[in-house]
Amino acid sequence: MTEQYCIRLARKGDMKAIKEIELKSAVRFKGTGLIDDLLDHHFEQGLLKELIGDGQVWVAEQILPDDQSQGVTPQGPVGFAIATVLGPVAYLEEVDVLPSHGRRGLGRRLVETVAEWARGRNFPHLTLSTFLNIAWNAPFYSTMGFEKLPKNQWSKEIEEIYMLEQKLGLPVEERTFMRLQLDK
Repeated sequence: MTEQYCIRLARKGDMKAIKEIELKSAVRFKGTGLIDDLLDHHFEQGLLKELIGDGQVWVAEQILPDDQSQGVTPQGPVGFAIATVLGPVAYLEEVDVLPSHGRRGLGRRLVETVAEWARGRNFPHLTLSTFLNIAWNAPFYSTMGFEKLPKNQWSKEIEEIYMLEQKLGLPVEERTFMRLQLDK
């Protein structure tokens, strides 16, 4: 049986699955010393609900062939991406894929979906913050065309994210902001 996946807009009924994916995905950071105190942290549920309503959250859903009806049967979300708009900035808040479904291109497909969303709204860039030296963070985004954003090019919104990450206890010296040019 071949595994298949689709990317779709999230629905409010996906909120529990999104939280579970986020918590299970955080385990990949265990032992890195980067977010050990934040492994049980998850996206604020009220804001998640609002962003789902605004069409700014997508899920990767596994689908399996249905032998009975010759169709497919959705198996539920196995990954997600969340985008926000911060003034003039389209911002990729988070992308997570269950480790058991990793290395199948789902993270890349989710990021590409968010980039298309931002492009469709005429944002010139898609921006994110990530860890510099974790393979599935900055090095991964670099393969998609994201470039490090020099501090002298930070908007006030990016500076606010930096301060929030610092307040949350993220090791900001291990992080970077990256930007994907969309209007090429």
